[in-house]
Amino acid sequence: MNILLVDDQNVVREALAYALTSQPGVSEVVQAGSGQEALRAQEIHRCQVAVIELGLADRSGVELIRELKGISELRVIVLSMHRDEFRVAEAMRAGADGYLSKQSRLADLVEALRTVVRGRTAVSPDVSAAMVRALQRRDAAAKGDMVAALSDRERQVLRLLAMGRSAKEVAAQLSISVKTVETHRARLCAKVATHSVADLTRLAVRAGLVEA
Repeated sequence: MNILLVDDQNVVREALAYALTSQPGVSEVVQAGSGQEALRAQEIHRCQVAVIELGLADRSGVELIRELKGISELRVIVLSMHRDEFRVAEAMRAGADGYLSKQSRLADLVEALRTVVRGRTAVSPDVSAAMVRALQRRDAAAKGDMVAALSDRERQVLRLLAMGRSAKEVAAQLSISVKTVETHRARLCAKVATHSVADLTRLAVRAGLVEA
């Protein structure tokens, strides 16, 4: 495979290029010290996979991922010192196929290159944790949007259930039948994909309907 290596730290890039060139199956390593150089190099060499540092001087690595994906079919691995959940999520949304921290071993990077070339995703363990946190935040935000979309009556039922009221108590307080309360509860559970009142309670707390 031929690799496009993008990093504006010359010593780091050149050392890594030298190390990758000696790996079995690597036919060429094309170096670029900026986003602009990377785009020109990809137009000429049409590399199969790019390894990109996010912190470039002339443009963000996330922007470069989108641009590279727009001009050719290639796989992209981010290799960066940054591994917080925001940057990981942003890079993956931009089209990155893998994300490794610079604390990874050379063997891990080589394996990741082979993995993404086969059409799969590769992330280092420390980055996996950041991805999980990002997904949890996204899911929490999505569920918060669900609460905003509920009817006034559904929010009332959700709030009372989260406060520990029984269906009978909710029915009495809202002057509706127990059957209607059960219907609202079933619809709420379906909307947030749960059968647990505990999950409904956590949802109500996140939405500010009740205090934790």
